[in-house]
Amino acid sequence: MIARARTATTDSGGWILDAKLFSNVSINLSFEIPANRIGSLRDALALIDLHLTTSSLESIAQHRSDEQSDFAGSLQITFIHNEPDLRIQVPAIPG
Repeated sequence: MIARARTATTDSGGWILDAKLFSNVSINLSFEIPANRIGSLRDALALIDLHLTTSSLESIAQHRSDEQSDFAGSLQITFIHNEPDLRIQVPAIPG
């Protein structure tokens, strides 16, 4: 799903600014996209079965398709699975 969301964003004309992984439970992708391409991103996300909240859809609807500004947003993707939590070793920091 991470690769699909990234591809949907970049193919729609946007770019990923930051990604934060929360174990294997969820990921947060911060992005920007030209405001006139946000509808394309909404449609691309629907094609990969990534469902947006009602408030997200309302925010998208408020932006006109001819705007020249950028739209900043984030995708919080929660993974549904039966795998145990991912354990990540944190290296010791001297000092």
